Amino acid sequence: MKGKRMKLLLNLVRKDFKKNKVITTVLTVFLIISTLFMAGGLRIAGTMISSMNGLNETAVITDYLQMHKGTYDEDAFNHFADSHDYIEASLIVEMLNIRNANISYQGETLEKYLMDNGFVVQNDEFDFLLDMDNEIAVVGEGEIGVPVYYAQELGVKAGDVFTIHEGDYSKELTVKTIIRDSSMNPALTSSKRFLINQEDLDDISQHTGEWEYLFEFLLAEGASTSVLEKDYMDAGLPSNGVALTGSALTLLNTFSYGIVAFIIIAISIILILIAVLCLSYIIRATMAEENYTIGEMKSIGFPQKAIKQLYQMKYLMLILIAAVIGYLLAIPFGDFFSSSIVLYCGYGNSEWMKWVFPFIGVVLLSLIVIRRCRRIIHKNLKSTVLELMRGEEKIKKEGHYSLPTKGLKYHNLTIALGELKCKWKEYVVIFFIFAVSSFLILLPMNMKNTIENPSFMTYMGVGESDIRIDIQYSEKLVEQKEAALAHLENDPQISKYAIYQNGYVQIQNAEGELDYLRVENGDQSVFPLEYLEGSAPVDSQDIALSYLVASESGKKVGDSLTVTYQKEELTFRISGIYQDVTYGGKTSKASIDFAEDDVEVYIIYVDVSDDVTVEKKTDELRSVLSDSKITPVQDFISQTLGGLMDNMGLVERAAILISFLLITLITVMFLQLITAREHSAIAIKKAIGFTNRDIRIQLGIRILIIQFAAIIV
Repeated sequence: MKGKRMKLLLNLVRKDFKKNKVITTVLTVFLIISTLFMAGGLRIAGTMISSMNGLNETAVITDYLQMHKGTYDEDAFNHFADSHDYIEASLIVEMLNIRNANISYQGETLEKYLMDNGFVVQNDEFDFLLDMDNEIAVVGEGEIGVPVYYAQELGVKAGDVFTIHEGDYSKELTVKTIIRDSSMNPALTSSKRFLINQEDLDDISQHTGEWEYLFEFLLAEGASTSVLEKDYMDAGLPSNGVALTGSALTLLNTFSYGIVAFIIIAISIILILIAVLCLSYIIRATMAEENYTIGEMKSIGFPQKAIKQLYQMKYLMLILIAAVIGYLLAIPFGDFFSSSIVLYCGYGNSEWMKWVFPFIGVVLLSLIVIRRCRRIIHKNLKSTVLELMRGEEKIKKEGHYSLPTKGLKYHNLTIALGELKCKWKEYVVIFFIFAVSSFLILLPMNMKNTIENPSFMTYMGVGESDIRIDIQYSEKLVEQKEAALAHLENDPQISKYAIYQNGYVQIQNAEGELDYLRVENGDQSVFPLEYLEGSAPVDSQDIALSYLVASESGKKVGDSLTVTYQKEELTFRISGIYQDVTYGGKTSKASIDFAEDDVEVYIIYVDVSDDVTVEKKTDELRSVLSDSKITPVQDFISQTLGGLMDNMGLVERAAILISFLLITLITVMFLQLITAREHSAIAIKKAIGFTNRDIRIQLGIRILIIQFAAIIV
């Protein structure tokens, strides 16, 4: 008996598919695209997690890294590491920084690239540089391992030659491998490490380059990097450079690779919402048309459970078909958008994630849609047999409108507006579908425009300017600063500039212990940031905190903060909180006049006159201020976020294409349902003299009004 009923149900479903080909096709396309984006986004996320975890585990990523330029006491460092139980391992990496103008590839220098390039040998204990098989890279004499960033930007491959030169000195190094670096991998990190042999490093260092040292630590499980940082600073160990934690490095990687996955998943959620709204509308419209048939089924004793099964089976089959097709299409889709993750990090050691995550997402999506279908069908089957066969529900909900007594001056417009007015409830769902489809176009477009906008850097802790000059970690810091200011002051092509000094103070953390806080002192109104809350400091009593500092200290705008500098306590009012990705995200801004010996970095932001090109002025400043780092801000954004913006552009174009496709399909489906439901009204219109063209215009006006309102919303 059950087998016969199932056969009957399948036969009815098959006939229904044939009868409603357009609606069925449109709904299936909706569900497939929703599943594709959900599974594709989760596949990218799974690949990213697996790749990053695999890279960090194999390379043994450092927990804390302090960069330093200048002399240091190795015995003091070793004593510090040995005397703290929470430190499991430590190392000192000697890195030879070479100016980009002294590194050549295929006849051109790397001067147009804004990365700081350091040459190192392979580490012994942790923070290993890996080859493209994610094995510890090994290079011999005369060979070099090139960062994957340059492999992507320049097309570097094994066997190519890099040349290091300074004056009459020249040394050629053959590319042995492309390397992955857990500490300096993504484009967002402005330093890159080349791997060479110890003999080559000794030779090159005698002719060119400047030494920089990386003091690195591995901590015991559960140990805090904040505790290490405080103890390190208290011990007076080398700190003439940027400090980074392993979590900050992971965050940079996640931002670099994860934002595309986030946008694709966000698009999929919007598509799911559209699909569910479409389902609601289609099920209600279809069942309203079949009220009489459902009433007949009930009247002859057809069980309500069987009627439910009939309608549920149709949508269950559609959902299963869409789930399978969407999951299969998500494999090449996800692999395409995660190709840069694999290039930079490898496949990782948990490849199951890129298969299981999408599967779970598809299953959850299917369950959500099935549950929604069941609720709508159950609600529509509550009517009595008499109501269903008379069609009272339909008549009650449709409403009526009266024609104007003075006649119809604009007959098509008047009829269309009248029908919209009396049947507005029918169009609410379609209105929301069009609104969400429009938002689907705007979401990736606006995110891409935001990242490309020059002011985007102001949300990342960097003032919006044409050129940035960094005078950092040098024994001649004051002389370099004075030389830079003297040149800028007398340069008529500079429209404005401002200098900021960076130093350290101490603050009390949530546990009552003293932590070190980086403070930037300078006129914040010249090159302002965008603030999450509050505003920039306006006088000597104000201080602004980065989001991470405010979160960790539990401070908010209006609170007071006491800092200690040179054993003197200074109390400030917190004027604002801003976002920052520089210096590990832990910075502040206040008017603290640091002694010259306590200043670690001078940063100068520069705007050039309108008739001057930034590139020309950058080249000029580099020739005059050769000891300073000169960075054109727009080039810096394009180089650090270029790959991200390329992927965002692809997502944007895909979203626009899909949105227009969906809007077209929705319109076709909507018109199909309207003409089916209003066949009697259309017949009456024809009988009183309206032509087919008039009826098409009336329908078109309705659609356009709904679409226009939805786009505005």
